[in-house]
This record gives sequence, C-alpha cells and structure tokens, in this order.
Amino acid sequence: MRAYVIDAFGDTPALRELPVPDPGPGEVQIRVRAAGVNPLDFKTAGGELAGSGAEFSFPLTLGFDVAGMVTAAGEGADFAVGDEVFGLVWPRSFEHGSFAEYMTAPRQAALAHRPEGLDPVAAAALPMTGGTAQSAVDWLGLTEGEKLLVVGATGGVGSYALQMATDRGAHVIAVASAADHAYARSLGAAETIDHRTTDVADAVRAAHPDGIDAVIDLADDAETVSTRIAPLLRDGGRLLSTVFATDPDALAARGIRAVNFAYQATGEDMARLATGVTAGGLRVAETRNYPLASIDEARTALLNGHVRGKLVITT
Repeated sequence: MRAYVIDAFGDTPALRELPVPDPGPGEVQIRVRAAGVNPLDFKTAGGELAGSGAEFSFPLTLGFDVAGMVTAAGEGADFAVGDEVFGLVWPRSFEHGSFAEYMTAPRQAALAHRPEGLDPVAAAALPMTGGTAQSAVDWLGLTEGEKLLVVGATGGVGSYALQMATDRGAHVIAVASAADHAYARSLGAAETIDHRTTDVADAVRAAHPDGIDAVIDLADDAETVSTRIAPLLRDGGRLLSTVFATDPDALAARGIRAVNFAYQATGEDMARLATGVTAGGLRVAETRNYPLASIDEARTALLNGHVRGKLVITT
C-alpha cells in the first residue's frame, strides 16, 4: 500500500510502499477513504510529541483524522467488517496513521459509525477540529447574548467554533484576514476584524467598552494573550487557548477562568458531530481536497500559511 511516512523524527515525510497492517486484538483495519490534515500531523513528524507519553514506532505513517471502511477486525474489536467509520486515532502506541490506503485503529480510538448523509470527505474534515471546537464551546458554557472573541476564526477549529457559539446565542466577533470575512459571517460571526490591518484589542475595546465575556484564542502567543487579549475580558470572563499561551493562575486573581486546552476525543464526540451535520445544524468547514499522490502539496499549503477551513486527503 502507499503510505506517507517518516523513518525518524525530523525527517521530511515521503510517500512510499509499505505492507498493509494487520489488526491486533481489539483493533480494526480500515480502508481509508479520506483523511483530514492538521498541523499536529507535521508537528508529530518534527518530534514535538516525542515526550507526550505515546510510543511511536518507525516507519511511522502520519495522520490522525480518518473516514473509511472496516476491512478486518481483531478479537474484541468494537466494529465489524463492512462498517463505515470515521474519527480520530490517538493511541498510546502509534505506528499506522491515516495518510495511507490502509491503517489500523485500537479500541481506544475515537471512532463512530459514519451515517448516510455524511460523505467520507466531510467526515474526515470533522474529527480533530470539529471535536476541539465542540469541547471548547462546551467548556466556555456560553449563554444567550454573551460576547465571544474568536482569534483565528476561519481555520479548521474556528470554522466550527463560530457556528457552535452562534447556535448557543452568543454574539461572535471573528478575527481573520479580510479575504475571509464573508466566510466568517456565513458561519455566524456578527462582527469581523482584520488582524492584518487593525489592532484587534483596540477594535474590540472601541466596540465593547464594557468588555467581553469569553475568548477562544487559536493563534496568539503568550505575550499577546497576556497584554492585549485577556484585558478585554470582564471580571469573571473565560479564556481558552489551544496553543498553550495563557496563564490560568495569573488570570484567576480577576476571577477569570482560563485554560490551555488539549482536546481528548471520544467516540461520543464523533457521533455528536455527525448528528450535527446530518440534522442540518452544522456545516462542514470549507474543504480543499488532494489525492494521496499529491499529499506533498497539502503539506506545503498547510506549512506556508493560513488555510481557510480544512485540507483533506483522498485515497
């Protein structure tokens, strides 16, 4: 089979032929139909997760998000041959990722049945980013009329967070480049700010002098969060950073609840996302698709700058 692999951390990934992996006890073998691309894939290749507690084996096939069909099942597996599944694979021992024609997934992977009405490309665009947004919005506990600032609003996580926060009745302020403002508003943003031409903090403070209630920050560094973003919150507000750029203890003195958020996916999360899409309330992020043979182009697109919505690999 073709797989996008590294032989050691720090290697540039390459597409090459590998044996089809067989499932062990509790595992399933999946014929990959589509795989979502995330920054974490290439952080993994660079060795940033080497100390995470997971055990990585080489050659390591990259890719965490998957949609495909179960083609073999080990003893005690939760899915059967022929099941169409999707989800996020983040096992303790990692070797066979989703950037391949076949992969294996253990029982602890966050998998769910892919329902009719959710095609494989759409399903592959959901797991890591949709799940992160869903859990983040849950953590914030937004209520009707609260003002939420989303920094990095039109990438994968932001595309879902805008919709989910709006669905809860929040007034959402989206920070994104001007070219993405129409997209942000189509997902529910009530206001947009172009971070390339406007000071975000000054713009928010001018429009909302009494402060805002919550922040999802998907992009800013620690200094910016501390000196520019956190001061926009009312006392008692909430701040969530997915890039580990906030100091919860420092903000607690103002009664601000803050977290450096690391998403822990479950199969229930995936099923909930699927229901959101098939019931018509959740729109899949704008996707750009690449065949597996062109996966280097997807990697370049992701590493060279902002991507609106999601990149998806098809096999």
